[in-house]
Amino acid sequence: MYNFLSKNGQLVAFLVGLVLVGIFLAMAVSGAGDYYFEQMEDSEIYKVGIFDFGIMAAVALTIICAIGMLVFGIFQIFSNFKKSLTGIIGVAVIAILVIIFFNISSGEVDHPQIERSIEKIVEAGGEVPSSGVLKWVGSGLRMGILMSVLALVLMVVMPLISPIINRVK
Repeated sequence: MYNFLSKNGQLVAFLVGLVLVGIFLAMAVSGAGDYYFEQMEDSEIYKVGIFDFGIMAAVALTIICAIGMLVFGIFQIFSNFKKSLTGIIGVAVIAILVIIFFNISSGEVDHPQIERSIEKIVEAGGEVPSSGVLKWVGSGLRMGILMSVLALVLMVVMPLISPIINRVK
């Protein structure tokens, strides 16, 4: 299975995605003519079910990919532990940073933009997010900003350092 997916995995993923998008478009386009979204309130739009297949297919594919990633990752760890050690350390560092950012986050609405977003959610019939959810959102935002800054720094620094590293080898 591993050899098949390593050779044909992108093709299989593309074809599965193409089939699911085709099914979703056939369902959504044929059913969308019955609704006038411009004239509907947000709470009425959320009750429309023609987009449910697309959302559920995306969720199912995400879950399948996460399971596959975990299974193949664990297989890789056990098959070659020494080479996997740097990846394990990286995942541990990210987990520690997420926990730190989670504990730093206040869990309260402390920005006008967040307050407006929550008001829109409530107006549309949703619930006010709990403080735990707000802490996870804050943690995710901080982690995303940190990773983006690190990526930009590495994009600038690595081309400068790589000739030196390659010369030393």
